[in-house]
Amino acid sequence: MTAKPTAKPTPATERGPSPAPKPTGAPATATTTWHTSPAATDAARRMAAAGTVGDPVCAMAAVGRPDPALVPHESRIGIGRHGTYWCLVW
Repeated sequence: MTAKPTAKPTPATERGPSPAPKPTGAPATATTTWHTSPAATDAARRMAAAGTVGDPVCAMAAVGRPDPALVPHESRIGIGRHGTYWCLVW
């Protein structure tokens, strides 16, 4: 009886990139794309200069970190920050 040869594992560099893992706890279709927004950054600067939260450009404004749970899923969100002031646009 002859032993069958076993296949050698292919090194990761030869297999190519592996697919990105799906996020846990969220539907597979929910995707939020974040990008730096000059308009949101300017709004954050205005809020910091005025010492107040809120600007007509912002869909959501905060002092300190904004709560990501309040952000819609399946959106493209522009983010701007100046000091501790944040502006999100979607």
